[in-house]
Amino acid sequence: MERPGQSDATGQNVPLVSVVIATHNRPATLRQALRSVLDQTLQDFEILVIGDACRPDTAAVIAEFGEPRIAYIDLPVNFGEQSGPNNIGFARARGRFVALLNHDDLWFPDHLAAMTGWIDATRADVVIARGAIVEPPSAKGHPVKSLIYGVGKDGLYDPVITAGYGSAQMARRTSLDWLGPWRPARECFCESSQDWLFRAWRKGAVIATMPHLTVLSLFSGTRKGSYTEDTATEQEELVKGTKMPDDLRVKILASAEAPRRLKKSSYLKRRLLAACGVNPRAREFRRKYGRGTFVAKLREIRGLPPLPAREPGLDEMLTLYRRRGDQPDAERI
Repeated sequence: MERPGQSDATGQNVPLVSVVIATHNRPATLRQALRSVLDQTLQDFEILVIGDACRPDTAAVIAEFGEPRIAYIDLPVNFGEQSGPNNIGFARARGRFVALLNHDDLWFPDHLAAMTGWIDATRADVVIARGAIVEPPSAKGHPVKSLIYGVGKDGLYDPVITAGYGSAQMARRTSLDWLGPWRPARECFCESSQDWLFRAWRKGAVIATMPHLTVLSLFSGTRKGSYTEDTATEQEELVKGTKMPDDLRVKILASAEAPRRLKKSSYLKRRLLAACGVNPRAREFRRKYGRGTFVAKLREIRGLPPLPAREPGLDEMLTLYRRRGDQPDAERI
């Protein structure tokens, strides 16, 4: 097994952590996400930025850092959601551990140090950190509540109560071989990240929850038109705040809401369904959305076009290449 400080088959040093960041045309937020990784107290990592058919300004932002630990891989056509880019990151990762970070989310500086320590201490296959969902500023100036996620039961993932979004996940790379990739959103009723956790739990993975707030999630799906404007004002302010991490934690937790507690009867019913292979979260989403339609709804809110067709016809492909051909060479890099 590869260890940090050792070399792989190519003679390159193997990092302790591979950080995978899927991105699509939000270079301003990507810049802040990268800052939050590069500011980590644990510096033994590589960063794999997987572009989902991005504009050239994404590559330009990465080049700004001049950081040899960042590798950029851009898909030639748009996959349309995170599962494809994240699976590429899993396949290319060389680290002992693999951590995910959404391009509009942020980590506290001790995230990687805490997560690698916790995953070894618990001997888990996957660890989920505590995270705070940072709601967008209130138009009426009212105080904004944060929602805490990543809460388990007795220190372990519980399929009924645990939400563990991608930016809060870290997995052993060797465990990924048998846990498998994320399923495409088209095949899921709930988020691909939650679908993957449930299937990992069903396979017998040890999924621990870490009781330490290290993740800030700024969901683009709650910010209308988030992909139409290249701004990252919220992220910039929060990155500044992480310079005094515990002060920021106190501020967030003081205005936070805990996850809603279920009645015992409701919990036991959902737990029984989970034991029978029914994902409680997918069941809840199924009442609101059809298979694969949750991501379609998010794309509409974000200001993105519908999911691209997996088998485009001749006319669609002709239109794509004509549009690319009309762009200046610099924009087709």
